[in-house]
Amino acid sequence: MGNVRTDEKLDHLLDAERAVIGAMLVDPDVVRPLLSRVRDADFYNPANRLIFQAARALFRAGVTPDAVTIRDKIGPDYSRYMAELVEITPTAANWEAYAEAMRSQATVRRIHEFADALSAAQTVEDCRPVCAKLSRELSEGTSVEAWTMAQMTEDFCQAQDPDAPAPVYIDYGLDFLKGRTYTKPGDVVIIGGYPSDGKTALALQMAYRMAQEHRVGFFSLETDKAKIRDRLMAAVVQIDFDRIKTRSLTEDDWRAFAEKSADMAARGLTVVEASGMTATTIQHVSQAYGFDVIFLDYIQLVTPEIDQRAPRSEQMAAVSRQLHTFAQKSGTLVVELAQLSRPDKAAGWRAPVMSDLKESGQFEQDADMIFMVYRPDPKAKDGPELDQNKHRVLKIAKNKEGPRGAWYMVFDGPKQTFSLLVNPDGRSVMRQFSAAGKAAKQRPRQVSFWGDGSDWTEATADTETPWDDENKGEKS
Repeated sequence: MGNVRTDEKLDHLLDAERAVIGAMLVDPDVVRPLLSRVRDADFYNPANRLIFQAARALFRAGVTPDAVTIRDKIGPDYSRYMAELVEITPTAANWEAYAEAMRSQATVRRIHEFADALSAAQTVEDCRPVCAKLSRELSEGTSVEAWTMAQMTEDFCQAQDPDAPAPVYIDYGLDFLKGRTYTKPGDVVIIGGYPSDGKTALALQMAYRMAQEHRVGFFSLETDKAKIRDRLMAAVVQIDFDRIKTRSLTEDDWRAFAEKSADMAARGLTVVEASGMTATTIQHVSQAYGFDVIFLDYIQLVTPEIDQRAPRSEQMAAVSRQLHTFAQKSGTLVVELAQLSRPDKAAGWRAPVMSDLKESGQFEQDADMIFMVYRPDPKAKDGPELDQNKHRVLKIAKNKEGPRGAWYMVFDGPKQTFSLLVNPDGRSVMRQFSAAGKAAKQRPRQVSFWGDGSDWTEATADTETPWDDENKGEKS
């Protein structure tokens, strides 16, 4: 090795990079799985990195990333180089081996960089962050982000600067949740409910709203994509679901569809048929499509990757931990629909609590926020008459960075739509509930429902909230 020129050694190291890009140019179908295996930082050659970035951008925009579309995106200066890569890569069949070799070489290159940083270190404290990154590189191939207290202080001041960009939180499409939920990419959210109580309809409503600003993947592990499509059309266009299923749309339906079609096509929502997928497969698909948010319908149907002889609770705990780690490392918001354990009918109605999440308490631990959607108490006496078919309760049972609360919702089954329950004059019934509760209890009582009404009662951290799971029960 001593008599080999440096540029010849570098040329050898770049062989795998060229093979990866060549395979991508020979067969555009390689791009999707390739995006989950390699990243920008793995490319040493700037030209190879630029071609990879262009192919990724085209793929995410829904354009086939072949040699022509890539050349149009990066310019004709790269035409000759790309032609050479195609010539030296006769087949894309071995792309996985090329990608693995390239990643291995990239890891070695970063280790050399860490070694240079260690040799330049003056103190043990200088060595610690480099050693942490080196350890992570050797074990997983990713870097470690760590803040000292001084760095946190400086970053906090910058973040609070009035001239700095305002933080952007996820919009769930329900106005009464604005200002009460502060979820961001990297968090885990659970929507828990009993079968047929509306989890999927609520999740689709949220996903469609999020897709206005984010790339959203809806992983359906139970329902095929055609059924998801029909439910979305009913909700977005407000077409009766029965008319969709019987192909009996009216002229007004088609007119409404035409008015909505351009907006629907522009939304960044992708439905993935995910039956049988593992958490690892979900991660790879999410990274390949560049999703910012993923919905899993539902979490207990994700195929575990640990020993199938292990208890079901351990299998689900492993799935939960893996998705939680993925959310944090990738900056992806993970929304998990979850089944609740069926209540004991002999015991009568009760509102669900977090411990009702089926098959693993790990779901509760890993979640940053937990929604519960369920049918109201059929025997409730302290409010307007409620119908278990038409009405639902939406409750925030866990919220790490905001208040909890509960709201009565109207579920329009034919239109697959949730909305806040209101009186004919548009005022929320929760104001009436609060007044009724005060009269019945003969004492001040604040109700944990938040909305936009200036005269609504609002619960605070130091007041008893009658719908708080962790206070004195479901109702005070």
